[in-house]
Amino acid sequence: MKLISKDNKIIVFLYKRINFKQINLENYFKKLFIKFKEDYHIELNGYYSINIYIDKFYGSVIEIENEDLDYYNYFNQIDMEVKLNDNVFLYEIDYEYLNKSIINNSNIYKLKDKLYIQVKDNNILNKILEYSNIIYGEKIKYILRNSKKVKL
Repeated sequence: MKLISKDNKIIVFLYKRINFKQINLENYFKKLFIKFKEDYHIELNGYYSINIYIDKFYGSVIEIENEDLDYYNYFNQIDMEVKLNDNVFLYEIDYEYLNKSIINNSNIYKLKDKLYIQVKDNNILNKILEYSNIIYGEKIKYILRNSKKVKL
């Protein structure tokens, strides 16, 4: 698990597949929030909008955004709205990190001077994670709509 905290948002990268449709989300997030408190010293209270982006190869990215409502902060409570988003993740990568295995097992898109990989085979994921940035959510629609699929 990798965690990034910025502004009103916490982004959690879970490099494992969890079937969020079949688990009790309330219990899952209670445990996750306890982990935030114990491991990262982040204490949450208030109302949160939670988006879970699910990719069949990578796992999940969870965006937890605090909706600044005084009522919840005053009573030291947590409430949330959770949305599940089945997604395809893209990986922004520099040309120098591409090899034959990655090229043969992915779709490659180019937008301006950036390359994006759409994984077709789980075996290459470990090869690209270290050298790439994960792209998920609304940004993917923009990239796929405005980029060109390339053959290398």
